[in-house]
Amino acid sequence: MMYNNLDDLPPEHEEELSQLETQISELFTLLEKSDIQISLLQDENFQLKGQIQKLQQQSKPAQFKSSQAETIKVPKEIVATVTPSDTNIRQNKRKCPNCEASGFSIKEVDDKTRIITYVPRKIYMKKKVCTKCRFEF
Repeated sequence: MMYNNLDDLPPEHEEELSQLETQISELFTLLEKSDIQISLLQDENFQLKGQIQKLQQQSKPAQFKSSQAETIKVPKEIVATVTPSDTNIRQNKRKCPNCEASGFSIKEVDDKTRIITYVPRKIYMKKKVCTKCRFEF
């Protein structure tokens, strides 16, 4: 049954109509709030993009103003090279933590439990073994 006039509506339809009208008004207010929030976020986005551009311009290296190459100044003094006090560095690397044996008593062997790669062939990690006390490290 169609109603041409809203005055002829039954009371249950009038209640439903009023509920729908309040829902519509609530949705419109939410829509307005979201539009305001969108505009604020767009403004903030524009400001942040400007700040990013400024930071990128500051981080770019300054280009040379003249087309001529600058000369490199070489110090005239000879700088002494520093040598380590212990020249036997290899022995320091090969030292058993268990019995403190060093030098040729430490062997380097393949650790078959840890594979580095399968291609083109199996390659294993290396481990050190003390020949005196058989300690592996």
